[in-house]
Amino acid sequence: MNEILNSIAQVKFDEEMMFLILILVSTILVFVAASFIFIGAKTATQRKLDEIKSEAGGNKLPKSSKIDNTLESLAPIIAPKSVKERETTRHKLMHAGFHEANALTIFYAIKLCSFIIGAMVAAGLYFFMPDLSNLTLIMIASVAVGMYVPNIILGRFVKQRQSKIKGGIPDALDLLVVCTESGLGFNAALRRVADELMISHPDFADELDTVCVKIKAGVEMQDAFAELVKRTGVTEITGLVNMLAHASKVGGSIAQTLREYTEDFRDKRNQEIEEIAAKIPTKMIFPLLLFIWPCFFIVAIGPSMLYISSTLGQ
Repeated sequence: MNEILNSIAQVKFDEEMMFLILILVSTILVFVAASFIFIGAKTATQRKLDEIKSEAGGNKLPKSSKIDNTLESLAPIIAPKSVKERETTRHKLMHAGFHEANALTIFYAIKLCSFIIGAMVAAGLYFFMPDLSNLTLIMIASVAVGMYVPNIILGRFVKQRQSKIKGGIPDALDLLVVCTESGLGFNAALRRVADELMISHPDFADELDTVCVKIKAGVEMQDAFAELVKRTGVTEITGLVNMLAHASKVGGSIAQTLREYTEDFRDKRNQEIEEIAAKIPTKMIFPLLLFIWPCFFIVAIGPSMLYISSTLGQ
């Protein structure tokens, strides 16, 4: 035992040794993760269910199902402990169009891989470029990028999908007005609009198709549209939900309600466009001051200043 301790004490932990230890730990982690994914990390309950299924003569699970089971088994390790943070991330994934049951687990697995890559880049910079200026700041930035890049990409997905859905709302409202005024019922008109928008606005058409399926299954129209707002995060549809609910309660004309809401929605969009156009002159001040006006003064006053300086020099 003393010989082992003496041999360990004689080992010099320099930068090369630390780098070799880092490579060894990274290789072990990659091997363990690959083993979990391809072999499967199953709990006792899952193993018992597989035994019952095999005894009943069921087919074996495909590889994708094994990967899903592995990620679900690793979910307590990958996912954060805060319930509020998990729900916020789940809503963002839902707004981005990821409605799968394992979307949250896959996102945190990607986030963990991104963090590991950022940490490995920081370690590589520390061992291979120790003389680099601002090394500590660059290492911190590398780890931070690895941690927050998945959140930034998810936010961009959410904004892109919400923008696409907002772009399809005016066309959907106009088609709904035409269909309801031509004699179709609201459910049939909604189904027709979903079919017509499948090419031009597939994201919004898919959400409308989900609303049609929920209404057909017995969900109240107000609840189905409220769930649509919750799934997409587009609050512009809230007014339509309230107006349709009020019209269905008092027995009013849905076609007239849709026409009035379409006119209000068109006026609101015009006001938003006018607001954006009114902000343009204010936003143009800074590019003018920084880039355009200095060039103008150089061209306009430069020759005169050169002439005056040459004259005074003589």
